[in-house]
Amino acid sequence: MKVATLDRLRLAARELFVELGYHETRPQDVARLAGVANGTFYLHFADKQQAFLDFAEQAQNELLEVMSDRLQEISGSRARWRVTCGAVVDFGAEHPGLLQAAFLDPVFIAPRDDNAWRMYDRLGHLVSITVRNDRSTDSTGDQQDEFDFELISHGLCGLLRHAMIYASRRDLNREKMIEDLSMFIDRGLGNR
Repeated sequence: MKVATLDRLRLAARELFVELGYHETRPQDVARLAGVANGTFYLHFADKQQAFLDFAEQAQNELLEVMSDRLQEISGSRARWRVTCGAVVDFGAEHPGLLQAAFLDPVFIAPRDDNAWRMYDRLGHLVSITVRNDRSTDSTGDQQDEFDFELISHGLCGLLRHAMIYASRRDLNREKMIEDLSMFIDRGLGNR
C-alpha cells in the first residue's frame, strides 16, 4: 500500500525539523525527502510555519497517547507520577530531539499564533489533570487547599525537561531518576 502524500510530507518534515531545526529546514527539502514535487508541499501546507506546527501537533499527539495509555488503571499518587515521568523519559529516549522541537519550539517559531500557544499548553494541561487528582483530598478525606493547577503543571513540565537534559549529560540511571523525580513531585504536592 502506498503511503499517502500528506503522510510522506509529515514524515519528511519530522525528520528534517528534528535533525536540522526550523530555520535550516526548507519546504523544497521536505518535498524532496518525501519524493514529491515542490508544489505538492504547498497543496498541503500554506508555508513552512504551518508545516512545523502540524509536525509539532502530530508529535504531541503521539506523546499524549503514550501517557494516557500508560496512566489507565494506575492508582496511587506516586505510581501515577512514576508512570508520567517514565512515559516522558521513554518518549524522549525513543525520539531524540522530538520533545524539544514539538513542545518548546512552536512558541518561538510562531509567537503570535494562538495554535502554537495551544500546543505549548497541551502537555501542561495533561499534567494538571494528574495534579488535580492528587490534590482532590488529603489523607483524612478533607478537601485540599486550591492552587493554580496549570501553573504548577507547567512548572513540572520544565522540571522534567531540565532533569532529562541533566540526566542525559550525566548518564544517570533511568529508574533512579524516575523514582527521585516522582518522589520529589509527590512530596511537593503534599502526598506522603
